[in-house]
Amino acid sequence: MEKRRLGRTGLMVSALGLGGIGFIGQYRKSKDQALKVINMALDAGVNFIESARAYFDSEEIIGEVMKTRRKECYLATKSYLRSAAQMEKEIERSLSALKTDYIDLYQIHHIQYLYELENVLGPNGAYAAILSAKKQGVIGHIGVTSHNPKILEEVLRTNKFDTVQYPFNPAETEFYEKITPVCKELDIGSIIMKPLCGGRLKSVESALSFILSHDISTVIPGCVTPEQMALDIKVAGEYRSLAGEEKLALSEEIKNLPDQFCRRCRYCEGVCPQELKISDVFRCEEYLILNATYARNEYKSLEKLADSCLDCGKCEEICPYNLPVRDMLKRAHGRLSKGKFEDFVVNLVRKIGIYDRVRKLYFDIFRRIPER
Repeated sequence: MEKRRLGRTGLMVSALGLGGIGFIGQYRKSKDQALKVINMALDAGVNFIESARAYFDSEEIIGEVMKTRRKECYLATKSYLRSAAQMEKEIERSLSALKTDYIDLYQIHHIQYLYELENVLGPNGAYAAILSAKKQGVIGHIGVTSHNPKILEEVLRTNKFDTVQYPFNPAETEFYEKITPVCKELDIGSIIMKPLCGGRLKSVESALSFILSHDISTVIPGCVTPEQMALDIKVAGEYRSLAGEEKLALSEEIKNLPDQFCRRCRYCEGVCPQELKISDVFRCEEYLILNATYARNEYKSLEKLADSCLDCGKCEEICPYNLPVRDMLKRAHGRLSKGKFEDFVVNLVRKIGIYDRVRKLYFDIFRRIPER
């Protein structure tokens, strides 16, 4: 398995890593299946495994394997909590779930706006808690993740983060083009998420080969089955720059992606007379499947909601993918405006500090994320 340097962390990580989102009950068939996938990855030389507090029991699943194989890999996880007090507890929960006393990389998850960055880096922000944990020897390095290419360069130029995690695949190249020069300049490690465009790209071998042929540190597909893991391992050992026919086939697949898939190019936002953050509305909608209350809280925090759309159609005129943006906004607003009682309960149990226990109880009983 090829190893690459993860920026200034100095860690030599496998070019193919493993993302933990595939281990949550919504996707996996069984706990044993998930454990087999992790063990297969380690057996093949994959030495970088990444998860998140928001991925239900993903950390716990990984922790089962770490009981006996911790020394064989680097562990990374992340949290979207923003305050130092909250993050301090999150780190403790991650350590417990992962069955370890040390996490190689802890990331501040999902920085989307500069005001979030200011909060995170403030005296009572989450960064302070992670930095304190690093000084105590509990955390090795500090990273950041984002889905907003417009602000990420400014985030990285704070020089506070050793790594950055962002989406990159044959259909979404904006991040890579904007961020790679900054990563090189500041020696920041790059971790690639969504290599298959959220599962929309079916040409797995071509998509992974495309990514691995670029200047990135590691890519972390979320494997669900042993068969998927075996294919990813095969590609990592044989990848090469795509030939002409492969490029054409991949381009054709990208052209035929589902009609209502937002690539987050944000061209529409530049012409919207209401200055709607259109791509962020769709991002919130996508998150409904993983954490509905978080998605709706995020939606409510936007400066303007989708129902402020004037139905002028300028967004559709400029959209390079000919998306029915106005209809998509109406659908998203309808879905993101539901669940008020659920959100009240979830926000309440978060406030009183028992959210993790309630979430675990729910997951133990129902064993899947509710449909949204």
